[in-house]
Amino acid sequence: MEDIVCNGCSLLCDDVSAEVSGKSVSSLGLCRLGHAHLETVVTQKVGSVEKKLEKAADILVKAETLLLYGWIHSTDEAIKKGLELASTLNGRFASGVDLGPMQAMSHNIHSQGLEIDLEYVRNNGEFIIYWGSDPSESLHRHPSRFAVLPRGEKIPEGIESRTIGVVDVRQTETMKMANHRLILPSGSDAELLDTIIAELEGKSSIKDAVLGIPGSELIGFVRGLQKSDCTVIFYGSGVINSGNQDANLVGIAKLVEALRSNGKEAYALPMFVQSNTMGVIKAMSGGGSLQRITSGEFDTVLVVGDDVLANLPGPVAKALAKTKIVYVGPPGGLTDKRATVSIHTGDTITAGSGTMTRVDMNDIQFKKWNAGKVDGTIEEVLMKLHELVCKMKA
Repeated sequence: MEDIVCNGCSLLCDDVSAEVSGKSVSSLGLCRLGHAHLETVVTQKVGSVEKKLEKAADILVKAETLLLYGWIHSTDEAIKKGLELASTLNGRFASGVDLGPMQAMSHNIHSQGLEIDLEYVRNNGEFIIYWGSDPSESLHRHPSRFAVLPRGEKIPEGIESRTIGVVDVRQTETMKMANHRLILPSGSDAELLDTIIAELEGKSSIKDAVLGIPGSELIGFVRGLQKSDCTVIFYGSGVINSGNQDANLVGIAKLVEALRSNGKEAYALPMFVQSNTMGVIKAMSGGGSLQRITSGEFDTVLVVGDDVLANLPGPVAKALAKTKIVYVGPPGGLTDKRATVSIHTGDTITAGSGTMTRVDMNDIQFKKWNAGKVDGTIEEVLMKLHELVCKMKA
């Protein structure tokens, strides 16, 4: 087996191995999502792209209002090439992170310096809180590799040395490993956060049930925060989907600051799923593309590395489907089928080149491996497209 980097989710696991023989895949360390992703990738076929490149470049040059969209499964290097192409064509560069919730989940917390490396969490995280996130359904190796099970420098016995809390609107699989399970009504995250902060600061005293949570359970949760030298909150889409995203994120930031003011270490990190969401966030500025797509502003869309027609909200996807679509990325999916021109590329996991930005903002370099395919990458296709566009514009 050879060492690889998995791009099945935003953890970008670089401690895994795989072996490919024909269409047969063996792996060591990959979760079931990562293994399934690799099995899919090795069966994909990528044909010749030269004639399609010329047709795609012609469409892009003739576009009156161009959108360059997708990117969350592309490498940082490909994103850079995309930005250069957007500049040459005077097009708009955008992505799924343009969704208000995703921007909020990154900027409101990261901009305040409340994040920390996942390796630091593994070595020091004493009280781990999953708030509105269920890694058992999304980031499978998050608890086992970083946050719950592994031993660390100050966590000598792994899970036995940690306290685990889960806050959600329903019972989840992740709750099975938790010491504290708080189930709250939808939309009440901010109120619960205010109650916890007030108790920490001695401004109130919890005696009775709060939001249906027994007072004894909530007091135990707060005492766990007070005892912990290092608390890490991993917040997910549940924090956003209640409709009170701003208040919820402000509340999480205030909780971190309240713990820090008592001399404790405290951090908060988002639980994005898509492999290079953070890489796109680093590269982007501005927002509002969804509304502009829905209004029919763009006549042509270059979609890169993402099946956007399958993932965008219905009205946005319908509006996007009416445009001329040039698709660049691995084969398969609704967007590939609907595109006027599709230029297929290999997947980053098998190409073994380039970098992506992990959910904690650390850059992870992909690893070359002998069994990996050498099909053209998204970055290479974008470079060729840019060269053709420049020639046509000249």
